Amino acid sequence: MKHKNSLGLYEYWTAKRGARAAPNRTDIEPADIRDLLPHVFICDLDAQDQLNFRLAGTALCSLFCRELKGSAFGSLWLADGVRNAARTGAAVASRATPAALSLDCLTNGGRVAQAEMLLLPITGPTGEHDRLIGLVSVFEPPYWVGHDPLAGFSTTGIRFIDPSRDPLFLANRPEIGLATAARSAKSPPRPDARRVAHLVVLEGGRRD
Repeated sequence: MKHKNSLGLYEYWTAKRGARAAPNRTDIEPADIRDLLPHVFICDLDAQDQLNFRLAGTALCSLFCRELKGSAFGSLWLADGVRNAARTGAAVASRATPAALSLDCLTNGGRVAQAEMLLLPITGPTGEHDRLIGLVSVFEPPYWVGHDPLAGFSTTGIRFIDPSRDPLFLANRPEIGLATAARSAKSPPRPDARRVAHLVVLEGGRRD
């Protein structure tokens, strides 16, 4: 974990779970993490073991310029990453294994930003491992957030976290590097764009 928001939520989750594999949903008090709430989301597994958003913070919704409640967790990824993202999220929820994902965020306009997603298991009313709490934090949030919606995430690395060990630098579990689709995927066409080697050049400077 690199972002302070991820560390903050992880420390809170650790304190709430105690000796359990995961805390219960009722253990999470929104007032305790009020500064993180815009970035926080909660998902649960349905009867088909598909992970869906029950709650999504305003900062996450702003990235996609739409309400995400009720959406499938995997639908936030670019097409070639949907299946792996859905399986990773479901594994965190059902196996009580926390994970941190490094993300590239590709917009409809061809822009890219880097972010980190933390996924932490929580239990529901039945006590089963069937949901998770997480957050997404963009590094150095760009000016276009909320104006140029994301086409989707691309996972560039995954770390599965051992809760029994100090997570500060996550030295206990190496990051699994993944090819980034955001750098190789074809961006939506723009009349002012031209390709130079592996880069897309947008003419005309900054656009608000």
